[in-house]
Amino acid sequence: MKKRSSEFLNAMAAYDADDETLALALMEQCAKSGDPSACFLAALWYRDGVGAPASPDRSAHWLTRFQELAENGDVEAQWQLGQHFRFGNLLPLDIARANYWLERAAEGGHGEAQHHLAWFYERGQYGYPVDKEAAESWYQSAFKLENPETIYLFALRQFNDGRPTDSALELLRKAGDLGFGQANDVLQSITH
Repeated sequence: MKKRSSEFLNAMAAYDADDETLALALMEQCAKSGDPSACFLAALWYRDGVGAPASPDRSAHWLTRFQELAENGDVEAQWQLGQHFRFGNLLPLDIARANYWLERAAEGGHGEAQHHLAWFYERGQYGYPVDKEAAESWYQSAFKLENPETIYLFALRQFNDGRPTDSALELLRKAGDLGFGQANDVLQSITH
């Protein structure tokens, strides 16, 4: 996941403080700088009338900007666009388009997209066939990019008879250090 700018965090802090007008103004500044999450939130807030009267035109403007970022190769925008099509968030539910953007993001080097694509191949979800080789290949790619969820998965693979090996503990620590809270929960349950 992309690290958020201080401007984005300030916009979210204003939103959390119920200063929706300031939140929208700050979010639009982030969106203008090409932050895909900011573009999406600006579109959503204009649709819902958060911080300003509802404006379908402004909502469409930021949604178009979001899609342009994806089309121009921004892998974070590609990943997010795929997720929004997958779950019908502000965009129509469209699994084929979701898969298209997921694959573009994964091929572009987005670790979280690689992890999810691997999972879908492993489980045969969202129109993907069960393909263990493709799944493992995408997991390996995500692991090399240090995707925390993939590192966690690889840690679990290192358990022996339900007990963590030294390499499992090392991977759990790494996943936790990278922000994957579930790894810290497992570590805590093992050490206490």
